[in-house]
Amino acid sequence: MLTLDSLLKIDNSLVEPASITCARAFENDSFTRWLIPNPAKRANIRYPFKGYLRMAAANSASMAFTTSQRCEGVITYMPAETKFSLFTMLDAGYPFTSLRCGWRYLWLDSKSTSMCDKLRKKLAPPRYCYLALLAVDPAYQGQGIASALIKPILQMLDKDNMPCYLETQNLKNVEMYQHFGFKLMHQTNAPGGEHPLYFMLRQL
Repeated sequence: MLTLDSLLKIDNSLVEPASITCARAFENDSFTRWLIPNPAKRANIRYPFKGYLRMAAANSASMAFTTSQRCEGVITYMPAETKFSLFTMLDAGYPFTSLRCGWRYLWLDSKSTSMCDKLRKKLAPPRYCYLALLAVDPAYQGQGIASALIKPILQMLDKDNMPCYLETQNLKNVEMYQHFGFKLMHQTNAPGGEHPLYFMLRQL
């Protein structure tokens, strides 16, 4: 089993392949198809991921890891108080990276993000860690990559008595996270549509 020390921290040299992994993992996800109905624009989903991973790599408080140089899987997490500065966001290309996916994506994603931020303040405890992203390249799914990524993180958080909070858009993922001790706290629909969002917390 991988340990936290054996995972690779994503730096600028790994942002590009890691963003491609994320794009492959989410391009055909039902939530992504709802956000970006146009297949040509949906093919650009790696650019928002690239921008986000650049921000995560640049912020000392956030953590972004991958399994190897091949980037079979990607995970990012951060303490609750982590903030990205405006300079960091602009340097990562926001909002221009998101515009590659169209105005609909930029609007709906920003609305969903804002709603999730508000619910996180309501549902999460004062002290927690936010599991922001977990992605596995479809070519490597079913091989235990997700487990190999998340278990070392949860073991570290357990040592610090730190709860972990996340959001997911896929009911199948809810079942996976329940396997790791997360409980479903709330369910609602994304702004502007009927696509479900699930909010989960792992308490000690």
